[in-house]
Amino acid sequence: MDAQPQSGLRFYGPYMPLFLGLFFCHLGIGVTLSVLPFYVKNVLNGSDVDVGTVIAAIAVAVVAARPVAGRLSDRIGHKVLMLAGAVFCAVAGAAYVVAANVPTLIGVRLLHGVGEGCVFTAGATWLVQLAPTNRRGKIIGLYGVSMWSGVTLGALAGALVMQAAGFGAVWTVCAVLPLVGLAFIAMKAAPPKIPGAAKTALFPATAFAPGFTLALGSMGYAALASFVALYMTSKGIDNGILAFNVFGFAYVGSRLFLGHLPDQIGPVRVAFWSALVEAVGLGLLAFASSLPMAVAGGLLMGLGLSLFYPSLALVVVRNTEPAQHGAALGMFTSFWDLGVALGGVVAGFIATSYGYPPIYMAMLATALLSAAGVAWIGSPKRDVVAQQGRAAP
Repeated sequence: MDAQPQSGLRFYGPYMPLFLGLFFCHLGIGVTLSVLPFYVKNVLNGSDVDVGTVIAAIAVAVVAARPVAGRLSDRIGHKVLMLAGAVFCAVAGAAYVVAANVPTLIGVRLLHGVGEGCVFTAGATWLVQLAPTNRRGKIIGLYGVSMWSGVTLGALAGALVMQAAGFGAVWTVCAVLPLVGLAFIAMKAAPPKIPGAAKTALFPATAFAPGFTLALGSMGYAALASFVALYMTSKGIDNGILAFNVFGFAYVGSRLFLGHLPDQIGPVRVAFWSALVEAVGLGLLAFASSLPMAVAGGLLMGLGLSLFYPSLALVVVRNTEPAQHGAALGMFTSFWDLGVALGGVVAGFIATSYGYPPIYMAMLATALLSAAGVAWIGSPKRDVVAQQGRAAP
C-alpha cells in the first residue's frame, strides 16, 4: 500500500470511486434542500413548523444511524453497507413522489437519513482501510469535500430543476443520482474483512473525547449558517450571507490545499490551532460593524473548521483497533451533527433573549472549550490512560 505513488492523479485514482459514490448520493440529498420548503408550504399546505421538522428529520436519522452503520460496516463489509446506503437513498428519492402529507414526508426523510448515514460511514471506514497511514488525514479531508460539494451543487440543481420542470422532475433526479453513485461504488473491489469485527462495540470509548470536542467546535457553524444574514441585516448591512458563502469556499479550499497538514505535523496540533482560528473568526463576527469584517470572520471560521474534523478523525483512527474503525468513526461523526443541532437551538434562544452579537460571543466560548478539549486529548497523561485502555482485554 505504501508503494503507491505519493502524489498526482495516479495516487488518488483508487479512491475516486468512493469519492464519486459519496458525491452523487449527497448530490441527491442536496437537491431536496432548496425544494422541500416550497413543497411543504405550497403543495402540502404545511406550516413553518412543518418545514423545519421535515428539513431536520434527515439530520435526526443520520445521528441515530451512524453508530449502528459503523458497527455494521465492520461486521458485514464496507462495500456491502455503502451499496445498501446508496439503494436507501435512491428508494427515498423515488418515495418523495408518494409523500402526499407531512407525516409521510417525514418518514421519507428518515429513510434518506439512514441512507446518508450508511453511505458516509461505510465509505469513510473503507478509505481509512485503503489509505497509507501517512496520508489518511488528507484522504479523509478530501472525502468530506466530496460530500460538501455534492450537497452544495445539489441545492443549486434542485432549485433550477424545480423552476424549469416542477417537483416531479426534482424527485426523479433525486432517485437517479444515488444510482449513479451506486455504479461508482460497485466498480471498486471490496476490501478484505478485518478479524475481530464481530466483537466490535456499538459505542467505542475512543470516539467520545474527540467527539465531544468536535461537537463544541461545530456549534459555531450552526450559528453562522442560521443567523449571520439576519445579524448583518439588523445592522443595516446588505448581503450578509456572503460571510457564509466565503466560509464554504475557505472550508473546501483548505482541505484541497492544506489537507496534508494533519499527516505531516500531527492531528492534535492541527486540531488545536484550527479551534483557535475558528474562535478568532467568531470573535470578528461578534463585533462585526461592516460586511468585510463579517466576511473575514466567515473566512477564518472556514479555515479553522475545515481541518478540525479530519484531524480529530485521525486521532480516533489511531487510538482505535482496526476492527472497530467503522463503529468509532460512525460514533465520532454523529457528534458533528449533535453539535450543529445544539448550536442552532442555543443560538436561537440567545437571539430571542439577547440579540445577535451575544450568539457569536457564546460560540467563541465553545470554540475555546474545544481547543481546551484538544489540548487535553493530546496531553501525555491522557495518552498514557488511552494506551492502557487499549491494552485492556
